[in-house]
Parts: sequence; structure tokens; C-alpha cells
Amino acid sequence: MSRKKNYLFCFLRWSFKMILFSISFYLLFVLIGGYIWTVKPKASNSNLENNEIEIYVTSNGLHTDIVIPIQIETDFFKVLSQDSILNSYLGKTNSYKWLSVGWGDKGFYNESYNGGFPSVSACLNAAFVPSETLMHLDFYKNNLLENENCKKIKLKKEEYQKLLQHITMSFRTVREDSESKVQHITNQTKFIRLPQKGYSNSDYFFEAKGNYHLFYTCNSWTNEGLQKANQKTAHFSPFAQTILYHLN
Repeated sequence: MSRKKNYLFCFLRWSFKMILFSISFYLLFVLIGGYIWTVKPKASNSNLENNEIEIYVTSNGLHTDIVIPIQIETDFFKVLSQDSILNSYLGKTNSYKWLSVGWGDKGFYNESYNGGFPSVSACLNAAFVPSETLMHLDFYKNNLLENENCKKIKLKKEEYQKLLQHITMSFRTVREDSESKVQHITNQTKFIRLPQKGYSNSDYFFEAKGNYHLFYTCNSWTNEGLQKANQKTAHFSPFAQTILYHLN
């Protein structure tokens, strides 16, 4: 009996050491890839003063969203307007000015309804098990105020188009035709909205592409979008702080 207890104790001690080692390695990876190793913007010949478009990156401390101006003439908003409910937010007579876009774990989002915090099991599942994802859209009427959790970025037109392309290609669509596979939106493309309401009367969830896991989180998605838009970013950004750090 004592021998079995010794084996169990050794196994638990070894397991504890492996967990500590894994956490330490991950945090070291975050430190280097999130703060020290930076992706710098590429030089551009475009005039910075021409066609500047303002966007925001917002954070609640854990999660980040990209906030873009509502421009109904762009392909992305044309696709959104095909949804009868969303179309009411996009008409010329509406008072909504901004759209917040986020990508994240489906289970985490589902358990966050009514202001609740997801369960421990949902958090662990999101971190360690590649899981399904959702896009979260929220419409704003008022302009945003810059603070430590809300950063304004000015993009050139071509940079903004790259960002929109990143956002668009993150949605699952009803029709994945040959044109959409080469990253071109057609009039037949339609995003898949979930029937349930979001957290308020002005936000909605859509089916998304990709899997959420410890090495690609909601903040990794935001970081990738900013990187494609030629902004200063981290190489590895699983946390909101690693994004905001480079936007200061």
C-alpha cells in the first residue's frame, strides 16, 4: 500500500512540475513574442494625409474588438445589408456610426449572456481544446472616447481594405463559391447570423471560421487584422495587453 502511495505521490509531483514548466514556458513565450519581438509596419509611398480612415481597438481587459466606421458603399457592409435585421442599422437615415467586430470562442460567448462570467470548464475548454468560434457585431451610435482601453488608429485606404478583408474572411458564409475562395466577395455571399439576440438590442452573433485555442485567441485575431493592415503589432498576442502595449 505504501509503495502505491509513493508512486502516486511521485506522479502528482511530476505532474505539478510539468504544469509549472508549461505555464512558465507559455508566459516566457508571451513575454518575448508579445512585448519584445515586434512586427514593424512596412514603408509605404502613399500620402498619409489622403484617404485616412479612423478605426478603434477596444478592450474590456480580457477581450479586444475592432471598431470600424459604417460605410455602406463597401463590399463588407453590402453583404451585411443582405440581412433584413442588420439592414435597419445600415440605412442612410439611421443614426448608427460605428460597428464593433470581434472573434471568439463559441462556448465562452454563449456563457457570457446577461453579464455572466463563463464557467471554469468553459474557460479551460476554450484554452486547451480547439473549439468552434463566433463573430460578434455591435452597433454604436456615439463616437468613442480614447482612453487606456480604447485606442484610435488612422489607416490608409489600402490598409483599411486589408483589414476589411481579414474581417470578411473570418465569417462563415452560406455559399463558399470559387470567387470567395480567392478572397473576393460576390453578391451571393451571405453571413450566417445566429437566431438568438446578443448582449443588448444592437448586437448579434454570426458563425465564424477557425478554431479558438491557447495559441490563437480572440486577441490573436485582432492582432492578425492589425498586422495585415500594416500596423505595429506583436508576433504572439494571446492577451489584450500585448495588443494595447504596441498601440501606445
